[in-house]
Amino acid sequence: MIYPTVDAFQSYLWLVLVCVVLYLVWFLATTGTRYWQCVPRVPHIKGRPLVGNFLDALLMRKSVFDLMDELYVDERVRDSALFGISKLLTPTLVLRDPELIKQILIKDAAFFCNRSMSTDQHGDPIGYYNLLMIKNPPWKQLRSYLTPSLSLSKIKQMYPLLDQVGADMMASLDALPVLRPNVRETEFKELCARFTTDVIASTFFGMQANCLKDEQSEFRYYGRKIFDYGPGRGLTMASFFFLPELVPYLRLKLFPRDTEAFLKAIIEQEIARREQTGESRGDFIDSMIALKNNNATLGVKEKIPLKGDILVAQAATFYMASFETTSSVLSFALYELTKNPHVQERLREEIREIIGKYGREIPYEAYANEMPYLGMVISETNRLYPVLAFIERQCTLPEGSTGYKLEPLHDYVIPNGMPIMIPIYAIHRDPKYFPNPTVFDPERFAKENLDQIQPCTYMPFGVGPRTCLGSHFGTLQIKIALLKLLSQYRIERSPSTPEVLTYRKNAFTLNSNEGLYAALVEDAM
Repeated sequence: MIYPTVDAFQSYLWLVLVCVVLYLVWFLATTGTRYWQCVPRVPHIKGRPLVGNFLDALLMRKSVFDLMDELYVDERVRDSALFGISKLLTPTLVLRDPELIKQILIKDAAFFCNRSMSTDQHGDPIGYYNLLMIKNPPWKQLRSYLTPSLSLSKIKQMYPLLDQVGADMMASLDALPVLRPNVRETEFKELCARFTTDVIASTFFGMQANCLKDEQSEFRYYGRKIFDYGPGRGLTMASFFFLPELVPYLRLKLFPRDTEAFLKAIIEQEIARREQTGESRGDFIDSMIALKNNNATLGVKEKIPLKGDILVAQAATFYMASFETTSSVLSFALYELTKNPHVQERLREEIREIIGKYGREIPYEAYANEMPYLGMVISETNRLYPVLAFIERQCTLPEGSTGYKLEPLHDYVIPNGMPIMIPIYAIHRDPKYFPNPTVFDPERFAKENLDQIQPCTYMPFGVGPRTCLGSHFGTLQIKIALLKLLSQYRIERSPSTPEVLTYRKNAFTLNSNEGLYAALVEDAM
C-alpha cells in the first residue's frame, strides 16, 4: 500500500484551502445577484461579481444616466412594477411603477426618509450635518429649522439681490466681443455657472463674488473644484454612494479640503462681522445667526448645538446644491430655446407683454404669478434634463421590524436597510407617461394638460417630505435670467452649437460633454 508523503498531504491541504478561499470570495462577490435569485417573484437583472450592475459606470464607459436608462428598459424588467439589481455587493430594489413610488416616497415616507449614501458623521461634520446627508430624526429637525429661510416671503425679500445679479449678467454679455454687426457668441454652461455662483454668494453668504466680471474669482474657482470629477474626486463621490460603510475609515470628505477651508473661513467671518455690526440683509446668513442665537440643537439623545461647523455645513451645502441644479437647468433651457425657435418666439412674446405692462422694473409678483409659458419652459427642461439620474432612499424601520410589506400593490417584503432607487431620468423619458419623450414640448405643462401627467412620473425635485427645499428659489433664478436675456437678445444657432448631446461619464449630475454655444442677436424689446 502506498501512503501519501507529508509534502503531498500538505499540497492537498493547500489546494483545499485555496478552493475554500476562492469559494468564499465568489460567495461574497455574488451576494447581490444570489439574493435576487432566491426571490423569484421579483424580476432582476443579473450583475457581475463584486461590481454588480455598475461596471460600466465604475469604469466610466457609460454615464450613470445612460446606465440607469438601459436598466429601466431592459426586456427582462420592462413590464414589471419593480426589479432587483446589485449595487456592488448590495441587493438594491428599483421602482418603476408610479403607485409604488407614491407609496414609498409619500404615503409611507417615514420609513424611507434616509438616504443609503452617507458621509462621515464624526470626521466630516460639514459634509454630514446637512439636509443632503443627515439621517432621521435629526434630518426632520434640521428641515424644520431651515424651511423658513427659503419660504416664499423670504425669497421675496431676496428678490432685489437676484435681480441685481441678473443685471450684472446682462452687462457681462454686452461686453462680449461682436462677431458681426449685432451678433455675439457665448457658452451657456459657463455663463450660467457664473450667474448662479454670484446669486448664491449674494443671497447665502452676503458678499459679492463678481464671477460674471472676473472668471478667476475665488468663488468660481472653488465651485469648479466641487464638481471637478477627476479620478480622485470621482472615487470619493462614488464611495459615498457605493461604499458608505468604508467612508470613515478612508477619511473621505464631501467637500475638497481646500474648498471646505475657504467656505468655512468666509462664512464664519461674515457671521462674526454681522454679529459685531448688527447688520441685517434678510438673507440666509441672517437665518443661520437667528438659529444660533435661539440655541437650536439637533439630536434626540445627544443635543448638538447649531454652531460652528454645523452652521457652516448649511450654507456650504446649499451652495453646492443650488449651484449645480440651477446652473444645469438654466443652461439646458437656453440650449433648447436655441434649437426650438418657435418655442423661443412664443416665450419672447410673453416677455414682451410683461415688459409692456411693467416696464423694465419687473415686480416679484409678476415672476411668481404671471408668465405661465415661462414656467412651462422650465418644467419641460426639468423633465428632459433632471439633474440626478435617480432618487435613492433606504428602508429604515422601527427597531424589531424585519421588513416593509408592499401589499396590496406587490407581495414583496422590503428588508430593513435595503437601498431603494427611483430612476427619474428614465421615467421622465418613458413614452408611456410622456409621448414623444425626447421632443422639447412645453405644452405638456399647460394648465389644461396637467391632469394628463400621472402623479409620481415627474419628479425633478423629488416628491414627499424630502423634496428639494430650494426648488422655488432655484426656479426664480432661472426665470430672472431667461427674462433678462431674452428681452435683449434673440438666441440663434452658431457653428459651435451641438446637434446632439452626450453626457459626462464621470459625473453624478447631468452634464454634457459638449459646450452649449449659441449666437446672441441684439433684439431689444
